[in-house]
Amino acid sequence: MDIKPIIVREYLESLTESDELDSLFPILLESKGFTILSKPKEYKGFPQYGKDVVAVGKDEDGILKRFYFEIKGGEDRDVTTTTFHKKDGIVESLREAKHREFITSRKNFYNLPLKLVLVHNGEMKANISETFDGFIKQEFPEGGNIEFERWGISELTKLFSEDLFGVNLLTNKKNTKLFNKVLINLNVNDDIQNDFELLVNALLFDEVWKGYKTVIPRKWKLIFQSLKLISFIIYTESKEYNNLEIAKKYISFVVIRFWFWILKNKLENDKKILFYYNQIFLFYYDLLDEYFFRTLPIAKLKDGLFCETGGRYEQIGYTVRTFDYIFYLTHYLKLSILFNPNFDKNIARNILAEILRVNNVSVRPLIDIHSQTIISVLNFFIALNDIESAKKYLIEVCGYITLRHRDYKILPDANNSIASVIKFTESRVKPIYYSDSTSPLLNVIMEYLVILGIEDRFSIMKKFINDNQIDLGLFVPHLNKHSKSLHLIEEKELDLDEQLFSKSVNDGYQSDLKISKVDYENFELNADINFQEFKEKLLKRKDEFEYEYRTDKAGYSFLRDLAHFHYKTPYFPDMWRVMLFEESE
Repeated sequence: MDIKPIIVREYLESLTESDELDSLFPILLESKGFTILSKPKEYKGFPQYGKDVVAVGKDEDGILKRFYFEIKGGEDRDVTTTTFHKKDGIVESLREAKHREFITSRKNFYNLPLKLVLVHNGEMKANISETFDGFIKQEFPEGGNIEFERWGISELTKLFSEDLFGVNLLTNKKNTKLFNKVLINLNVNDDIQNDFELLVNALLFDEVWKGYKTVIPRKWKLIFQSLKLISFIIYTESKEYNNLEIAKKYISFVVIRFWFWILKNKLENDKKILFYYNQIFLFYYDLLDEYFFRTLPIAKLKDGLFCETGGRYEQIGYTVRTFDYIFYLTHYLKLSILFNPNFDKNIARNILAEILRVNNVSVRPLIDIHSQTIISVLNFFIALNDIESAKKYLIEVCGYITLRHRDYKILPDANNSIASVIKFTESRVKPIYYSDSTSPLLNVIMEYLVILGIEDRFSIMKKFINDNQIDLGLFVPHLNKHSKSLHLIEEKELDLDEQLFSKSVNDGYQSDLKISKVDYENFELNADINFQEFKEKLLKRKDEFEYEYRTDKAGYSFLRDLAHFHYKTPYFPDMWRVMLFEESE
């Protein structure tokens, strides 16, 4: 038994919101080779009924035609007496489509035969069927100037099965099985399912990219549309669970993995490829927009990110959730400012400052990789020239780290194991795999204290680090402009961009940093160092790491944040040292 049509039909029937079918239907048309001139968001609610989608494409008879699609979804998906007669219903919409012309500058558009199609993901009810047929015969008689068709759930199932799902997403039993498992287990745990990663990888990498001359091969266009469709399915299913956190994680992976495919095939400057990538990324951005629209009112409450049903886990869970939330919030706010020049930067700053204030665990890193959120917050405030907020946040982070060490003799886990943190919280005994003898996080903090000119706190942290004999060190990739260790690179087939977007980067070395100096006059290896001397010590490390990212050159530097976060790769030193070097010049 072929289960593809069953899966497709069930999915189409599950689209209960009117805008869900509006968003999905253009993907189908594009996969069929149609050129779309307008989409639902452009005309929904305006007096141009019957033109939710206007497109040009070849009909089944092989003739190029202009199509007007009227889409009815949500509560209007079935053809009933109510949906037929009501205001803005089927009768009114189809009559408007017939008599109101669509205006476009497309050449020869008006010379093409016209076909009007009613699209709905429901059924024709028996009590309206005869009336509907009579109306259609009267308004669109055979041999007239306008053809008419109705695509209900049966027709849509066939079209989606054959032209979109069936071409790529459900091409074989393996993909069908993966797709089923993803949907069934979507709300089971917090992590992205391995099955979903396998499905995305199968779509992108099972076929070998061989390039193109003038037009992207149709099979690849369909693969890109499949990625878009997968993202939409995950989004709608997440809404069903009332949990957009699911969609945020899964679609982030699609964005990252698709970009890796682009880098791998040296296509980051190919405008035709980027056209498809941008569609998925903008869908992801719209998702973030909706996610924060829903969650910010709660997050702004006192301890708003605390989960009252979390039980004992909330001792840890509240902090982990808050650091993750703030990372994505700074990412979203940066994108909003980038994409919208009129976006109020003061509002963005105030939003972040308020979330930090009411969720005070935001200054309590538990694992070393929480440095990503700390760096994101500091860089965001610095970019907006709000130095005081950056200083305040950094000082509070320093205060928590030293206080926790005083009480429990522990630092954030450099192995980034939440399981180890939980074990320590329960037993107050440091697990065997808990690592805090070397602290990359404290290294980052000391450098930011110099960048922000917080000399008094630098002195406090210097004493704390040296008194407790804490080693500092940063991860530095072998791949960089001034590298002297290129011969140690293990994955020579991948450049740093490709490594960053495909895995947790470990092709590098630890660069140690001492908060002391060598006093040659007194033959002292670890002599005291003052603030200015430490700053000069950092400035000498200008050539330690520098890299020209292909991602940045292509204009997508903001993607690197996502890759670092997803694969838990610590930020490289160029994320903050550039500010120190610029200040000294």
